[in-house]
This record gives sequence, structure tokens and C-alpha cells, in this order.
Amino acid sequence: MNDPNFLPSELSPTILAVDDNPRNLQLISSLLTAKGYKVVVANTGENALKYLAIRQPDLLLLDIMMPGLSGYDVLDQIKQNQDIHDLPVIFLTAKSELSDIVKGFAMGAVDYITKPFKSEELIARVDTHLELRKMRDQLARKNKDLEQLNQALNESHEIIRQDAEQLSRINAEKDRFFSIISHDLRNPFNGCLMATEILATRFNELSQDEVSAFINALYESATNMSKLLENLLNWAQLQMGTLKTNIGLILLSPLIAEAVATQAAGINAKNISLHQHVLPELSAMADFRMVDMILRNLLTNAIKFTPAGGEIVVEAGQTEQETWISVRDTGIGMNPALQQKLFRINEKVSRPGTEGEQSTGIGLVLSHDMAVRMGGRLTVQSTENKGSIFFLYLPKAALL
Repeated sequence: MNDPNFLPSELSPTILAVDDNPRNLQLISSLLTAKGYKVVVANTGENALKYLAIRQPDLLLLDIMMPGLSGYDVLDQIKQNQDIHDLPVIFLTAKSELSDIVKGFAMGAVDYITKPFKSEELIARVDTHLELRKMRDQLARKNKDLEQLNQALNESHEIIRQDAEQLSRINAEKDRFFSIISHDLRNPFNGCLMATEILATRFNELSQDEVSAFINALYESATNMSKLLENLLNWAQLQMGTLKTNIGLILLSPLIAEAVATQAAGINAKNISLHQHVLPELSAMADFRMVDMILRNLLTNAIKFTPAGGEIVVEAGQTEQETWISVRDTGIGMNPALQQKLFRINEKVSRPGTEGEQSTGIGLVLSHDMAVRMGGRLTVQSTENKGSIFFLYLPKAALL
């Protein structure tokens, strides 16, 4: 084959020619095969549709006037089939009326060739539309590649956005963490320093009552520093993943009683009534130490923000899914805006207690994170000037 435009067989497009005239089919097949195209022929519209149901050619040469299904009927079914609706169709027709040509284009034909056709015209139109098909397919592939690239870019942007948000959150947490260390830890430390300085330099000048007052102040400052440092250390370990969790079956009644007993001094100092309502057999699947720390933080806060003569109630129970512990007080309560910030380390929620007690908010942040670590949650309901109730929900264990 000396034709420079001849196509190698592995690159040859496939053309389906449909005509009820065998001579037309023979001529079309001869001309296009000589150009290197693969040609498949069908003598009825029905046979053409059977072939199209099996495989899709690159181009369809379709006679209009045929017995049975006409070329219009075949094209109509092609356009309704999503698998082959974009197949380029060139009508072969003896009809040359403008209305017939317009109808063919309106139905989706890409071109038409009138019979009897010239060999050069047939080949030129076939070449042109196959080249257009090739370019369209290349464009579709490039568009698909661009869509995939764009999707990957969007995913990268989302990852960057999430990383930026996480970095911003970490920086905010770091700033809040160091703020607590530099500011909230300084106050009790300065109290200790002042009390020890006076005791060291003026001990012989002080009365017994004055010495006792300074020692009490020293004890109170040291206690506050100890609690704050313990919370800060545990929260830092929790964030780094080094705080070990030992989940097991725990009885709540003795645990709650012990946590309440540790708060006796604060309860007595403010003459607060404290009541417990916990069934002795009630249990949960949790870490004993973490639950104990959460309860102590909740009780410390309840005492701190409850006026003298107020009331605190600790209760526990079960739903079908969870075990819960609640700590309710008759304290100063919180507005909704403050409640939204309560469990976030990067939000400053510290405020003094009813008698000026210092508060950093780190205890509630730690308690919330510990609850989540155990597979539970910590929530709050509160109304200003009417008190608050904190609920600790834990994975349920069967009654013993």
C-alpha cells in the first residue's frame, strides 16, 4: 500500500455502514478499506442496532430510506442510548430537500451525503468527522485529567486548610497554656512567696493568730498551685498521648463518696449542704483515676461558684445506653456564651468564685478531654443566678 494516508490496522477506526442496497455497501466498503479503515456493514436498521448493542464503532454511515426501521428511527434510538448517544452519524440519502436535511441535523446527525455520492466526497467527509471524533475524545480525556487534577488540588487545599486550622488551634492552646502558667500560677505562687517572706523576716514580731493566718494562707496557695499543676500536667500528657487509660469495671458509690470526702474542707468552710444519691450496686466501664479526677474538678468548681449556705447534689444512674453522674449546684450559673467556651483550652473562661477563689478553667477542659478519652462525654446545663448541673456520661456496665 503506497497511500501515505493509509492507516495501520491497529490504529484503524471502525466504520459501520448501513444501507439496504448491496452495491452501495460494496462500494463503501471497498473505498474505505482501501484507506485503511475497518468497515462493518448492515443491510437493515434492525441489524445495525444489534451490532451497536455489542460494540461501538467510531463512525456510522446511515441510509435514511430503508424497509423496516428507517435511518431516522435508528438515529432516534441511538440518541436515547447513553452508551452510544455521542456516536457521530453521517446520513446517506437520495433526499435532497432542505426539510429532510434540517430534520437530520435536528435529530443529531453530524453530516449528510447525497446519493449517488462521489468517492472523493465520501472519503473527505469520513476523514473529517473521524478526525473531529479523535479530537473530541482527546479533549474529553484531557478534561477528565483536569477534573482529577482539580479534585486532587481541592483535596490538597482542604488538607492544607485543615492543617492550618489545626496549627492555629495548637498555637491558641499553647498560648492559653502558657498564659495559665505565667498568670494564673503566678498569683498563688506570689501568695506563697509573700507569706513565707513575712514569716521568715518578721516571725518574732507576729502574734500567734497572725502566724496562724499566714500559715493558712500559705497552705491555701500551695493547695491551689498543686491542683493547678496536676491539671496542667495531666492535660499535657493527655494531648501527647502519654496519659495511660486503664478501662475496667468500677463501682461508682465508693468512688463518689471518696471524691466528696476530699472536698470536706471547702464544703464546711462555706457551710454548703451536700447530698449524694447513688445506688451501691451502680457501675460503669471507665478509668477509676480519671473518673475520680473529673469528679474532684466538678466538685471543686461547684463549691467555688456556690455561695455560702448553698446546696450541691451528686447523683448517678443509668439509661439504656449509658451510665451518668451529675453534679448540681445552686451557684451563680453561666450564660449560654460562656457555656459554649467552657471545654476549650484556647478560650479564656476563668472567673473568680463567690468568695474570690481563683479559677483557670483548665480543670473542666481536662475533665472533658478525659471523658472523651474513656468513650464518654461531659455536658453542662446552666442558668445565670440559678446554678449549674454537669453530666458525666460513661460507657454502661451491667448492674452487679
